[in-house]
Amino acid sequence: MSSFLDVSKKSLRYLFGKQTADTVGNIPRRFLKAFLAHGVEASQIPRLLPQIKFEDVQSPEKLLAALTPEILDQTAQLFGIRSQWLAGIEDQIYSGFYAYKRPRELLNHVAPLCLPDDQWLNFPLRVLATTLNLDRNNSAQQLLIPIVVERIAELGEDEIFRYHIYKDGFDWSYLPARVELKAVARLLFKKAGIGVPLYPVSPKQMDDILKGRAFPRQHLDGCLLTTPSLEDFALSKEESGIAKEVEELPAVLDYIEEHNLQSFSFPRADVLEPDGQPAGHVGSSSPPPTLSKANTLRPMQMDKQLCQDTAKKLWAQYPTMTIAEMYRHNELRQAGGKNYTDKTLRSWLSPVAPPHVRAKRGRPKKDEAT
Repeated sequence: MSSFLDVSKKSLRYLFGKQTADTVGNIPRRFLKAFLAHGVEASQIPRLLPQIKFEDVQSPEKLLAALTPEILDQTAQLFGIRSQWLAGIEDQIYSGFYAYKRPRELLNHVAPLCLPDDQWLNFPLRVLATTLNLDRNNSAQQLLIPIVVERIAELGEDEIFRYHIYKDGFDWSYLPARVELKAVARLLFKKAGIGVPLYPVSPKQMDDILKGRAFPRQHLDGCLLTTPSLEDFALSKEESGIAKEVEELPAVLDYIEEHNLQSFSFPRADVLEPDGQPAGHVGSSSPPPTLSKANTLRPMQMDKQLCQDTAKKLWAQYPTMTIAEMYRHNELRQAGGKNYTDKTLRSWLSPVAPPHVRAKRGRPKKDEAT
């Protein structure tokens, strides 16, 4: 790649000067980087962009010749990034979203992702934080970035996501910002049964993401059951055995009432039992919800549903079985699990595992009752 770019830059510098040469030379590099930063290898690009052929990604020269402004714009839309960055004009990758003092903006963004076509998309809201030891009594800056995670494709076993970054710079040490995040987390957990995992980043990484100059995927590609998670700070002791900062819960409830958020509804709530558990969850007397598009499910989606149904049946018989034991169980492997990695199976089984089983990854039992 470097030899081609060097030759191209020399020609462009002669015709148009150094700045134009550097900008054009950056286009294929940034185009590839955008896909790699979302977990898409160069050989997989034609699956997402049919205009790009396999031979186009064999060299930077061929790729540069194949790229057009329309393809760059399509790529920018696919990943929610800026066309100006792809074109090598600017260094800011993301424009970003803002929700401070406007909690419905964030809730409206998350709500449609709570019930995707294949029934369960886990954790559509995730939060990066400069510390996991969040403390309302600590006056030091404790920054958080809410990120809405939207699935846009499946490539084999891998799910490809688009990331919507909220660049408000929420600071846990600042009461209004803290209470707003707690209110959002409480509503997600109580009304949709969805947790909000927390992931640590360094202050430098936080600054880069807030400025829109870094991709967040590498920081979000961890276990979805984190200790702590954001909803732990928004529940009472009766609602969760690991509730934190419960003294501030009245302020959170007042905030929800003040902004009329108690009336907010999530599509996923339609398939929850009165106690907040998914219909058909272990311990529920109701059958699992059926998918209106079941006849259009892809093979991987059908395998996922079959594995989840098998796991729920086995957990009803063996309630102490861990998630790892479950995805290694012979019956589940025969149901289709043998074709997928442990990581994929864990992501499928975690949502349907009994609460006390999900808590075995270092988390005490959390009561999900409403």
